[in-house]
Amino acid sequence: MTKKASAIFFAVGALFTLILGTVGHFFYEWSGENRIAGIFFPVNESVWEHMKLTLLPTGIYLGAAAIKLRGGNYALSSFLALFIGAALIPLLFYSYTGIIGRSILAVDIAIFFFSVLAGYAVAFLAYNSVHRPILNELAVIGIIAIAVCFFTFTAFPPDFILFEEP
Repeated sequence: MTKKASAIFFAVGALFTLILGTVGHFFYEWSGENRIAGIFFPVNESVWEHMKLTLLPTGIYLGAAAIKLRGGNYALSSFLALFIGAALIPLLFYSYTGIIGRSILAVDIAIFFFSVLAGYAVAFLAYNSVHRPILNELAVIGIIAIAVCFFTFTAFPPDFILFEEP
């Protein structure tokens, strides 16, 4: 894939994630609090549940494209999009709320948007960088670890601030 084509691919992915993540915030409620929907979409206002807003759409988009785009740095770029998109949410949320002492909805929404865009931007850069097979192999392990954490901690949330409702 050319650099221009990959830029379009990752930009479309970011847009897909932003739209599905935003709408996904309400899926659990709209489903009548269906337990299956609760696995994939936020069931409360904890930071962990809001990380799902980037993990699921990014996973769907990049997972579907993997059939066609596997090879190169695709695994590494997919891992980075998932990891950075999800990791920035608690990092930024707890940083600003720790400083000002409360959360602000507009800032929380901006954090979600920034996190998704940053994840896809880094994914684009990684995809177009020098191919390092070992990094792609480690990335596959990282993607599996993210999926295991996603499903395990959704079903059995630990007693930790990330999983507590504010």
